Amino acid sequence: MEKKQLSIFQIIVRIIFLIAAICAVTYFFPHSETFHYEYELGKPWRYGRLTAPYDFPIYRNDSVIHKMEDSLRMQITPRFVLDTEVSNAMLADMRNKARFSLSPEAYNHLRQLLEGYYAVGILNERDREMLTSTGKQEAHIRIDNHSRAVPVTLIKSEKDIYVEITSDTIFGRQYQRAKVRDFITPSLNPDTAAMNHEYARLRQEVSSTTGVVLADSRIVDQGEIITQAIYDKIHSYSIEHETRRQTSSDETLMLVGQFLLIAIMLSSIMIFLYLYRPWIYVRQTETLVAVGSVTFMTILTAITSNNLINGAYLVPIGIVTIVLATFMGSRTAYYCHIIMALLCSFMAPSHFEYLVIQSIVGIVIIFNLKNGLEDRNQLLRVSILTGISYCTCYAAYLLANEGTLVNISIKTIGFLCCNALLLLMSYVIIYAFEKLFHFMSGVTLVELCNLNVGLLDRLSKEAPGTFEHSMHVSNLAANAAKAIKANAQLVRTGALYHDIGKLWNPIYYTENQKGVNPHDNFTIEQSVEVIKRHVTEGLSLAKKAKLPVEIQEFIVCHHGRSVIKFFYNTWCNQHPNEEPDMELFTYQGEDPKTKEQAILMMCDSVEAASKSLNETTEESISNLVNKIIDSIVTSGRLNNSKITLREIKIVKLSFIKDLMGIYHTRIAYPELKK
Repeated sequence: MEKKQLSIFQIIVRIIFLIAAICAVTYFFPHSETFHYEYELGKPWRYGRLTAPYDFPIYRNDSVIHKMEDSLRMQITPRFVLDTEVSNAMLADMRNKARFSLSPEAYNHLRQLLEGYYAVGILNERDREMLTSTGKQEAHIRIDNHSRAVPVTLIKSEKDIYVEITSDTIFGRQYQRAKVRDFITPSLNPDTAAMNHEYARLRQEVSSTTGVVLADSRIVDQGEIITQAIYDKIHSYSIEHETRRQTSSDETLMLVGQFLLIAIMLSSIMIFLYLYRPWIYVRQTETLVAVGSVTFMTILTAITSNNLINGAYLVPIGIVTIVLATFMGSRTAYYCHIIMALLCSFMAPSHFEYLVIQSIVGIVIIFNLKNGLEDRNQLLRVSILTGISYCTCYAAYLLANEGTLVNISIKTIGFLCCNALLLLMSYVIIYAFEKLFHFMSGVTLVELCNLNVGLLDRLSKEAPGTFEHSMHVSNLAANAAKAIKANAQLVRTGALYHDIGKLWNPIYYTENQKGVNPHDNFTIEQSVEVIKRHVTEGLSLAKKAKLPVEIQEFIVCHHGRSVIKFFYNTWCNQHPNEEPDMELFTYQGEDPKTKEQAILMMCDSVEAASKSLNETTEESISNLVNKIIDSIVTSGRLNNSKITLREIKIVKLSFIKDLMGIYHTRIAYPELKK
């Protein structure tokens, strides 16, 4: 098929749009893959085989480390610092106050006791309990820069000392009255710095790892029960992975690689349209919508996955598939679906599982939308079948890899069901696209076939002959399209509008004339210009009515570049020795580019010619159909329509059958004799 050339402006717009899409996806793409596996001790590993990409140590698990740290702390020698200023102050206070409230013997006894206690040091109650709990026999007490070992039994708390002093059988009552508690206060403080230093030394002597996992060695297989040893390996890999991700020096190269990968995938959509769907490629809006839809859904998947584990399964990428299948065909839709699945699989925990499930679901959607969305029931059916397919494929994948459904994730099943339910939003999006971009869907075609509104209503009132012709052509063409499995609804709608240009002046066309033919007063050249004008006028009316581009193309293509034979032959007969100007007698349209347009061209000529038959036998109808269609084929008008000779033969048989039904002989009803 001949491809239209894009303007420089269109090319620049596409390049800018494509680069912007690639940059946007790259920005939201996981720049370095996070460790997003869910695993639990004693449960099977539900992902594919996990292999070590590099050497990394096996770290001890947290519970072991905590026990080890507790054990090390028990080995530390308790250390305290004696505050001599507190000791001296308390002893001085005791000498000043107790001397006058105690007898000389009691005072001397108290002074000796307190000097002995303060020489060792006094602990508060909490520190004394902690010291006892260590089970140590000695503690180190530092006085200025000197440290000495003291038996734990000699280190008393303030409460212990008060009980001992007041329990004295001789002076106990005097000490209580003298309020000796005021002279007893803690003078020992834990030497935290020294004990931390000793703990750090001991901690260095004990390794936090228990071994090494070598690069390319297996960590865990799918379905394998996660033992403590495997759990430690997976946990160690997650720690090492995050450490390397945060300290990676290859961030720039990684971004370059991602940019190129995304560029290849998104650019391939335009390449696919250029090679296999050129009639879509030449339309700026359709091409940008295809690339933009894939870009938007990929970004949405990236955002959801970053904030929700297994969030990729919640994003309904099938919406894009449904919308594109409705407006651009099933092949374009499925190709874009695969590109989306490939891009989005990078965000899923199990890349291959996601890709397999989405690929199969894409097939299910396309099988149910071969000709796009035509009614709401169809969308509901697609949503239900998609939900069933999601759950079935997910369960089948687990069975194929684990041999059991015990580990099926209810959360993932819920995400998949919500995903299928969200596909119902496609109807709203399709309606919005129709209004914003003037796209055409099956629902639009049905609405355009309403005979009581718009241009068809005018056609039925102002040009009834043309309206009847359009109705016959519509039925004949739709049946022929069904016979070769083309889009019957599209060709039916196109046939209804193909001659709306005759509204410009209906009386100029034979089917609307009633005994008076204006062409009797025209020259051949004038008549030709009038006849040709219904194509350009029809296109103008269609644009004003904002008919879809596909319907406008039926108006342009129903005659193509064919010759107006009646006036051409008349002119040649009147000017036997002159060379005719072929451009004058040629319609200024375009030859059909699709099977549907080819069917309309053949049907329009056959239906119009059938009105001139004197007898409507099977033989005469067959001869007429074959003669007209063979003439169209020979002229090369159908060369770009992709319709095959076999399909043309089927179309002929369909026309003959339908025309025989239209022109069948009726039985004459007898008159009632009075």
